[in-house]
Amino acid sequence: MSAIAGVVFADGRDVAQQLPDRMAAAAARRGDDGVAIWRDGPAALIRFRHATTPEALGERQPCPSSSGAVICFDGRLDNRQELLALLGLEAAFLKHAPDCDLVLALVERVGEDCLSQFVGDYAFAIWQPRSRRLFCARSPMGWRPFLWTFDGTRFGFATEPRTLVAGLGLERRLNEGFIGELLSTRIVSPTETFWQDIHRLEQGCCLTLQHGKVQTRRWHTEQYEDFSDLSRADHVERFNELFDQALISLTRSSTPVVAHLSGGLDSSAVVCRATELFRSGRIGQQIAAVSVRYPGEPQDETRWSGAVERHLGIEARIAGDLPFDMDAARDWCASTLQLPVRPNTLGPTLSVCAAMRTRGERVLLTGEGGDDWLNGSHAHWPDLLRRGRFGRLLHEGLSCWPGRSRLGSLRGILSESLGPMLSSHRRRRLVQPHLRLDDPIPAWVRPDWARRIELAERWRAPPPVHLPNFAQQQRYSALSSAYREVIFDPIKACAERLGIELRHPFNDLRLVRFLIGARGDMLLHGVERKHILREALRGTLPEEVRTRRTKAYFSAPIIDALTLSFSRCVPEKMQVVQRGWVDPVAMTRLFEENRQWRAHGLSGNAPNTALAGLWFAVAMEMWLENALTDATQ
Repeated sequence: MSAIAGVVFADGRDVAQQLPDRMAAAAARRGDDGVAIWRDGPAALIRFRHATTPEALGERQPCPSSSGAVICFDGRLDNRQELLALLGLEAAFLKHAPDCDLVLALVERVGEDCLSQFVGDYAFAIWQPRSRRLFCARSPMGWRPFLWTFDGTRFGFATEPRTLVAGLGLERRLNEGFIGELLSTRIVSPTETFWQDIHRLEQGCCLTLQHGKVQTRRWHTEQYEDFSDLSRADHVERFNELFDQALISLTRSSTPVVAHLSGGLDSSAVVCRATELFRSGRIGQQIAAVSVRYPGEPQDETRWSGAVERHLGIEARIAGDLPFDMDAARDWCASTLQLPVRPNTLGPTLSVCAAMRTRGERVLLTGEGGDDWLNGSHAHWPDLLRRGRFGRLLHEGLSCWPGRSRLGSLRGILSESLGPMLSSHRRRRLVQPHLRLDDPIPAWVRPDWARRIELAERWRAPPPVHLPNFAQQQRYSALSSAYREVIFDPIKACAERLGIELRHPFNDLRLVRFLIGARGDMLLHGVERKHILREALRGTLPEEVRTRRTKAYFSAPIIDALTLSFSRCVPEKMQVVQRGWVDPVAMTRLFEENRQWRAHGLSGNAPNTALAGLWFAVAMEMWLENALTDATQ
């Protein structure tokens, strides 16, 4: 893994050496293995190198091919053997080549449609000097950022925002519409950023620059197979096969691999199955487990992580949480122009990654994605009704509300299956649940500002992809969620700064394809979520973890960070208030309710759901300190 950047002059003028030098100097620190700059005529490409696979240890990029094309690649391919087969005789010369060489060879020999064959985590740019054409693409899962800007003459791209903002000396104009999406916690715009002149290449999309014009298109347009007629046993078998494949692929590493063991179902599944694969000889190294402990806190999961250790006969390395440091968060915003990492994630990320760095480890597996793909819902009920599967629909519905009367259950079945078919509002609410369409503008967002930036109109934007049934449409919403990118870009950058690449087995594209088309009752079975994972890992997981129904509640670190922030600057004096974006009275009231709850032992659920919005207000405040002027210069 690494980071990339580049600049191209559409009018053909030469790129002066000072420009890529300035971009490289402005970039947030990534790439422990050095920075390389390639420059020729109107184009310059920059690579911040960080080798994490055996093939990447000897790679050289940016580097021209025999045709003259130059690739700048950030990422990893996870199906190398299948891709080598596409190259025929040429594959013999590329068997041990870095992933970037495979990508460039396939694009040149097969064409840009070869993107549909790639499985992995990547973003790249290819400069073709003969046609003066820049081609850029991003993987469907979208874990590697790709930002770009174009003023009609100068085109720039980068992994990190500061590379563009400070490196190119862009005018710093805020995009208040997207900021409104953030503060309301309903983020829907996949191509916008907090600056008007910086855009995000959407996941599963590609971009071309030629003849002075930028064009983007969605290349990832596959129709997902419907597996709803597969038996339960076939679902379990297919899941195990694909989960194993993901783990084997994602443990390809030039250094020892570590897995985060929280004690939750997903991270425990990764550790337990990876250990089984090693012991059966299918993975070449034991995956070390690392746990973060929170003694005395409600988010402590020592009971369950300890059960995994005993079950496997291993001893996890223990990492302590770190308290939220407001000054360090401000420094982070200044040096990256990213949002600060959320307090409930920052401490464990810093602690685990710093410890890995001292051991020379570079790859960390997580359980991220399990909640997205495995939790399930009733979105498949309208599909059952439409296909005449009345028996299955009735059987599922009567088992999912154990406290209701039979008549109440029948009403619920009818409402959730027929309602989305008759009402466009119900349909939209079903397939895009993250928008919470029935909720009003959040109390802490100023209503006059929300009207001015047309916030409600933003939420009415149609889904980016149309799929043939309700269930697939809703599950795809997790894949296309702009909220996920805003949350995880700072986390990935934080880990990369410490030399650690995060990998997520549950987000392997082959596994995701299956889960998008899986039977609904294999995900949500009655009241049991993640049913297919629980069934597939019988005997692999300790029963105490496999049958666990609770989740850790990580509100305490956020409340503590808010308390620290408001002790230094009361809401009335914050920029987000002075600019008319946030209501300080509502923010103070909602925070105080959560603070009182924290002070009295955090028993039960939090008194309100405003924590994410309150944190984003504080995060935006720290970001604003450097968004309009560069405090590091």
